[in-house]
Amino acid sequence: MTNLKAEIEKLKKEKTEAEVARDEARSHREMSEQREEKTKSELESAKKDLQLERVEKAETSRRLAETEEKLENSETARVTAESLVEPLKNDMLWMRHHGVINVANSILNSIYLDRIVTNLMVTARNDGYTHGYAECTQHVTNALRVYWDNSRSATRGADTGAAHAAAKAEYNNLCLPVMGLITAVLQSDDLVAQLRDILPDEADASDEYLE
Repeated sequence: MTNLKAEIEKLKKEKTEAEVARDEARSHREMSEQREEKTKSELESAKKDLQLERVEKAETSRRLAETEEKLENSETARVTAESLVEPLKNDMLWMRHHGVINVANSILNSIYLDRIVTNLMVTARNDGYTHGYAECTQHVTNALRVYWDNSRSATRGADTGAAHAAAKAEYNNLCLPVMGLITAVLQSDDLVAQLRDILPDEADASDEYLE
């Protein structure tokens, strides 16, 4: 009987120990599973972080490429603008120091203009002489009550009034050939280059306007 009780106690103890071992094993397994889940979660998070980093790196590279392209285009645009501005600047300086002078000289020194102005001056002088001579003749006739012989007048028999009127009309309707050329040039896109071709450069040949 004593041995039986001892055996029962032994069995109870072994059962208790087995249950404790079972619980410990279960606890270890659960902890292991938790660690495994945690490790898997960390791996997934690391994968996501890595993927995100790759995406961000790709986006950074894309933005960097766009920035470099914009800078390159900006530099190209600057160089292009400078290449366009410099000729325009030179053209403006030429017009200021040469072009306007050349246009004015071409008009003022025109032989055609000289002829018309000379004709206008001569006819005006002749007509003035005619009227003056007639007026003097009238004054002498009235004062002395004698007929004044005007046959010696340089303009006797000439219609100086009509000649002067014709000269004035010709002057008022003056159309210089050079003005036609200049008007056509002003309507072109490369007017400075064409002005240089048709107008003599009478300004200083040292091109001081470029300094």
